[in-house]
Amino acid sequence: MGKTSPLRITAFALLVAVGVGAGCKQEIPLPPASTRSDVTVSLPSAPSLTVKPYAKFHPDGVLTVEGMMRNRDEFLGKTMKVRGIVTKLVKCPAPPAPPVDVDAAPTDGDVVVAPPLPPRLCDPPPQAYLVDRDRASRRELLVYGTMRSPIADFEEGAEVTVEGRFDIVSKDGVFLRQAGLLILDDIEPPPAVDAEPGPTP
Repeated sequence: MGKTSPLRITAFALLVAVGVGAGCKQEIPLPPASTRSDVTVSLPSAPSLTVKPYAKFHPDGVLTVEGMMRNRDEFLGKTMKVRGIVTKLVKCPAPPAPPVDVDAAPTDGDVVVAPPLPPRLCDPPPQAYLVDRDRASRRELLVYGTMRSPIADFEEGAEVTVEGRFDIVSKDGVFLRQAGLLILDDIEPPPAVDAEPGPTP
């Protein structure tokens, strides 16, 4: 048997490799072309950046809630008068009535006894939020005071005009509000008055 030429072996190996490579090659199908959708997307309109006009004062010169809070830096540290509707209100519970002393000695004439004073503070402390009547603004002004301040007479839903110091922190440190709050002073109660004595027989 004759010897096979090395050149023939190399050529045969190349042919086999080419055949195997051709057999392994696969056609990869391309994705179909996309079609444009006819669906219309409805997007919300862009928000308006225009500042809406507002009333800084009521016709009688009293500040509105919006006017006070939009001009915070102008009024900080000053005593200001503002008018608004009470939307949220927290009060201390009323104190119990004093007991009646049936053994007390009678006195000459009738004496008008002042009612017991309410507690100055409680937990949570007395507070209220005011808003403008037209409700065009979502701003709320925090009003803080004790039960010996005008807050004691507030009623939810009522329109009130109050005067106080506009600041960002209360004097006792109970409240801190960067938007500002109105701090009310106590009202001194009137002293008890003795009734005039009747005619002497």
